[in-house]
Parts: sequence; structure tokens; C-alpha cells
Amino acid sequence: MPIKVLLSLVIFFAPVSFAQQSFFPIWGEEAEARGYTLPKPYGISLSYMDMSNPVTVNSIDLTGHPVLEAIDIDATHADFKGSNITLRGDVWIFPFMNLYGIIGYTEGTSTANINSLHCDATSVSGIGNKALCQLLDIAGANLPDNATFQLDMDGGTYGIGTTLAGGVGNWFALVDINYTYTSIAAINGNIKTFVGAPRAGYRWEFDGGRELRVFVGAMYQDVQQELSGDLKSLNLPPQVVDLIDTLSPEAGFAVSQSADENWNGILGFQYAFNRDWDILMEAGFGERETLFIALGRRF
Repeated sequence: MPIKVLLSLVIFFAPVSFAQQSFFPIWGEEAEARGYTLPKPYGISLSYMDMSNPVTVNSIDLTGHPVLEAIDIDATHADFKGSNITLRGDVWIFPFMNLYGIIGYTEGTSTANINSLHCDATSVSGIGNKALCQLLDIAGANLPDNATFQLDMDGGTYGIGTTLAGGVGNWFALVDINYTYTSIAAINGNIKTFVGAPRAGYRWEFDGGRELRVFVGAMYQDVQQELSGDLKSLNLPPQVVDLIDTLSPEAGFAVSQSADENWNGILGFQYAFNRDWDILMEAGFGERETLFIALGRRF
């Protein structure tokens, strides 16, 4: 989804107001009677995330010709760099439970070094195919040190999630769980992501509804990428592309990738300007590095 569409949605929802007496959160009056300060029940936020993540290449399969199917590409690790912009709508169902939906746009590039390329001539029949297989073997043995294949990915992202929260005094803890699905536009494929993120921190309240929360935590992220398309779109070395064209102009690929490291640490803060507006910033560190910022409005 283009960024301007997300911005238009934010502008559209900004003037919307809800009745002061809301059904949600359930048990909210009881919680406030016990001295808890609750956020307004409904929210919408616009966020941006920048990410860098090592990726494991589980498999690379080539299609379109018997010789291509006999090729083994040794490229086990890739680096993914990308970003996304999302629009999130949420509601506090209970004082301790928030449900939300996500719609957005993700773009990124996965780049893997090709360590070697081998064609098994014993698995193909015909003198011509065996000869082509040997040529590919020679080309694969003489790849430059910087030989890579690259996947450019962009598409719409959709997801759902929940946050479970609690606290004692000014100390708080929460666990955020969500699942997102990204449909890749340029090539056939999808990215499925499951996230679980526990956090704990401390909050300060000020006059006028202002509040500062500082927190630390960790993030578990299980990413599965299933991608396929035109083999030449991988930006393979020119000598390999020339041989592929000789074999089959319609050659294709199927690549399966997953996150190399599932856990990373996170550190962040959330500042409420008043009861209506807040900003959140969060940085992830470790093997996976992230930078997240969100502007939210509550009703």
C-alpha cells in the first residue's frame, strides 16, 4: 500500500471522536475504582520500522530445464535490509488486554553470497545436456568473490495482534504477540512473520495527562520467506545468466528463507503528550537490528 494512502487514512480518522462512555474496556470502572489510570479505549497509530536481519537460505530450486534442476547453488546465508510503514487500529477489550489490526507496506532486499555452483552431470541425460552441465560447473568454479544473488521484495502487509499488560505501582510489564503476512508484488511469494515481545519498565506521570514510560525487553521473531519467479531477476553473475538463457529463457527459481537469529534485545520509551497523543520509539540490538517509531492517537 503506498505511503500516501496510509497518510490519507490517518487524516481521515484524526477528527473522529467517540462517546465518553464506552463499553470498553470491560471491567474498566472497577480498575479505575482501584486507582489505576487507564488509557482511552480506542487508538490508531502510524509507524515506521527500519530493519537489518541475517537470513538462512534453506533451499534454492531452479526450474525450466533438466540441467537447471541438476544445479546446486551453495548460498546458505543472506542479509535482509528493509523497512515498513503500517497503520494500526486497536481497542482495549479489558484493562489488561488490547487487540489490534495492522495494514501496511513492506519493502526490502535480501542479498546472499554464492560460495559455489555445481551441476551434477550424472543426473541428466544426453550429450548436449551433459556438456552444458560441465560448462556450468566451470562457470561455477570461477565465480568472483563478490558473486551474489539478490531478491527485491515489496508488497502489502496485513496482520493481527494482542498485548497483555499489568503492573504494580509505577512498574509495568507487557507481552505483545502478533502475526503478519506480506504478499510480495514484484515476484511470486510471501513473508510470514510471528512476533512475541516481552517488555518491562517504569513510568512517570505528570500534569495534563503527560506520561513517560521507559522499558527494556526482548523480541522473538520467526520469519518465513517463500519466494519464486524469473531466474534472471536474481541478478546472478553475467556468465551464469548467459548459460541460463541458452538453456531456457523462461527459467525460474524457488527460494525458501528463514530468520537466522530469532531473538534480539529491545530498548525504548513512550511519551504521552496528553490523553490523546503519544509517540513511541524503540531500538532493537543484537544479530537483528531494528529502529521503530510510532505516532498514536487515542479516542
